[in-house]
Amino acid sequence: MPSYSPSTIARIGDLVNGIRVTTVALAGETYLEGTQHELFTVHGRIKIHELFSEVTEIFSNNAALVQYNFTSSSPVIAVQPLCAVSISVAQLAVGERITWVGGAVGTAAVLTATAGITDVNRTSQIVGTDGGVATIGILNTIANLTDGTFKTSIFYTPMSDGAYVEALV
Repeated sequence: MPSYSPSTIARIGDLVNGIRVTTVALAGETYLEGTQHELFTVHGRIKIHELFSEVTEIFSNNAALVQYNFTSSSPVIAVQPLCAVSISVAQLAVGERITWVGGAVGTAAVLTATAGITDVNRTSQIVGTDGGVATIGILNTIANLTDGTFKTSIFYTPMSDGAYVEALV
């Protein structure tokens, strides 16, 4: 029996891990088909602690490569990679993750070796501008998925007054 109420446990989680925002389940054939898809709106400046997509229905056998990107509409900043493309996500199983590692943008998104376990160290990144509006999206290259679903989560800390993240989907 926990000694804290569920709301206290959730608040401690926010303080330790960052605030969590998660998308709904997204169809691979719609969101990993060669076009940039925006997943989150970033208001202000934030520090990203975690960013990953978790498979909720096995991916098809197509050799899709995945990348997370940042785009700002205010001020205007063209699409910028948050990481390099992953290796093939073909046949990722339920519970496996495509994980942003952070740090240098040339570092590829990493696939977990085992469902349910993420075993990579991440380095936070600061994105957005004070008072700005931007998006974080996902892009697939090489081959389009034909089936499978995933959810994407971001854990962040606000770094400017009024900063927050919201899921677009």
